[in-house]
Amino acid sequence: MFARSSSRIFNVINISCIQSRSARAWVRKPLGSPMAKSKMFRIAPKKFIPADEKAEVKRLYDNYFHQMKSLRQYFFEQSLEQAESGEVAQMKHRLEDEEHIRLMEENRQENEKTAKLREEKLKIQAEKTRENILASLINKEEETRLYEIRIEAFLEKQKATPFIQAENIEKAIEEALANPVDFNFAIDLDGYVYRGRETAIEKIPEEERERLRSN
Repeated sequence: MFARSSSRIFNVINISCIQSRSARAWVRKPLGSPMAKSKMFRIAPKKFIPADEKAEVKRLYDNYFHQMKSLRQYFFEQSLEQAESGEVAQMKHRLEDEEHIRLMEENRQENEKTAKLREEKLKIQAEKTRENILASLINKEEETRLYEIRIEAFLEKQKATPFIQAENIEKAIEEALANPVDFNFAIDLDGYVYRGRETAIEKIPEEERERLRSN
């Protein structure tokens, strides 16, 4: 009973230190004790931190954060590598290698198939191109032959046309004066043509009259 009362009195008195012969032994204030009256209405001043110091602190904190993040990532990867170094990891690598070999073989077969199709397509295109060129050459030769035939026919026609030679020019002039040609003509409302300036219409029989053809 006396011990309990003494401890309660000790807590209430709130001794801050115990004097000993050599030094003071500081005792923590009990958690349930109220604030000291000397500090009750005192407001601690807010510390002023300069902008450059605040920026430096933020930079150091960011560096620390990123470095710690890198370390955690590095240790995590190391743990994964150590975990994959076992039998399961070896089996996984073996399966990956087999899958890679199978895919490479499928790729090779597909490339060969595509190459064959490309060669067949090129052969068909080359054959079509050859046929088109051959047909174009045949058409060109036919056009050239027909053109030469027309040229020869024109030349023959020109050769058959009588030309007045230098030594026969006087005779041709006399024949032209003796046989004048009148190129004048008239057309009536019925479409009959009467050639010559001095041609008498009433002297030409109706069955002998020339009439224009209608298209």
